[in-house]
Amino acid sequence: MVARVHFLGVEVDLCDLRSVYALADRLVNGTVGSPDATTIDGLRLPAGSPGTASYSADVKQDKWALSQAEGSQGEERSWGWGLSGIRIPRIDIMVLNAGMGGWIGINWPLAVWTVLTDLFESVTWPRYKLANIGATTKPQVSSGARANTRSSDEATQPLLSEETGPEEPPLGEVFCSNVFGHYILAHELMPLLSRPSSPSANTSGRIIWVSSIEALGHHFSIDDIQGLESLAPYESSKRLTDLLVLSRKLRGPSKASSSWFDCSDVRVKAQPNEDDSTQSEVEGKLIKPNVYVVHPGIFASEIMPLNAFLVFIYKMLFRVVRWLGSQWHTIDPYVAAVAPVWIALSPDETLNNVDAPASKWGSATNSSGRERVIRTEVAGWGWEGKTPKTIDTGERRKGRKRGAVQLTREARDDFEILGQKCWVEMEKLRKEWEDRLGVKK
Repeated sequence: MVARVHFLGVEVDLCDLRSVYALADRLVNGTVGSPDATTIDGLRLPAGSPGTASYSADVKQDKWALSQAEGSQGEERSWGWGLSGIRIPRIDIMVLNAGMGGWIGINWPLAVWTVLTDLFESVTWPRYKLANIGATTKPQVSSGARANTRSSDEATQPLLSEETGPEEPPLGEVFCSNVFGHYILAHELMPLLSRPSSPSANTSGRIIWVSSIEALGHHFSIDDIQGLESLAPYESSKRLTDLLVLSRKLRGPSKASSSWFDCSDVRVKAQPNEDDSTQSEVEGKLIKPNVYVVHPGIFASEIMPLNAFLVFIYKMLFRVVRWLGSQWHTIDPYVAAVAPVWIALSPDETLNNVDAPASKWGSATNSSGRERVIRTEVAGWGWEGKTPKTIDTGERRKGRKRGAVQLTREARDDFEILGQKCWVEMEKLRKEWEDRLGVKK
């Protein structure tokens, strides 16, 4: 049993669906581990050394090793090295973040003009980012069987067929990286996400989708769900995220989304694990995971390709608007993570008391940068999917986009209808690509 917290990394290319299925197969049927420790100079340690997968108690600790020996201090202490053969019994938290922005530049005349004439809106909901319109992933079917390659620690049964069919349709790059790749991965991991921690537990995992404050209604069209023709494919993908998560429990969308939550519908089937004595007892009780949507506010990241000088400039602008009262400019990535971390770590009772799945939760700050988590208005949904008698003139009015309107019953109904259409299209796409890739069931 691993007695400490360890970070064990796995890799996946969200724009390569074969890679997504291969990762799901590894997590469900295979094992994960960490690389062996090295010397301070990066050299390989002798076989059997502490910090290697072949560890033996008879092998003396190397003097210059990054040690996992108990009692080692400071930079020499690294307990995570050399772990191998770790099976994943369940997944408690799954955070689905953006893979890419898809921007190739900035419309500088428009950027300068809007910053000078409308500073707050221009650095919160910018209109001057230039996207790579129509960008698609590399061919999926002809990408070969590279994702089928397994190590000895992983599942050995082939998951994907190498047969090729008719010419495949285009798959939006930003759409696949930000939504569809996650969508397939979460579905295939649903058995692990639905498994409670014990037979007596009444909750299972949590799926946390990371959206954006820029996910405005006009960026998305159901007729272009992949955003291939959109001038803002990133914002389109984030609006789609909002629609999927916030509508999923409504009458129409809940029926359309039921197959996504269905553990028996997955293509990656769990193989019996003789070493897990409690698995059969817990597996019989599957509980649908809760799904949440959050956003990080506006923070400085490398998702937009800018040089160091421009990064310095926009950080200064962010600090100015935050000092002037903007609650959305978190600036620091650590502060920006407060919303997803709050959802991930809060007790079920806390989240249930505020009906957390019904709202989009945003990372926010005060003028001095002290972080907090607040509900965020979503076009067509409001703050909680309820039509208020009056607009809240307090905290909720602060930070609203200019032109935001009060939620009406008609707009709420349109949101539900659009959410249902999104679920229908996403499930249709998922099943089409399963057939196209020859994924075995």
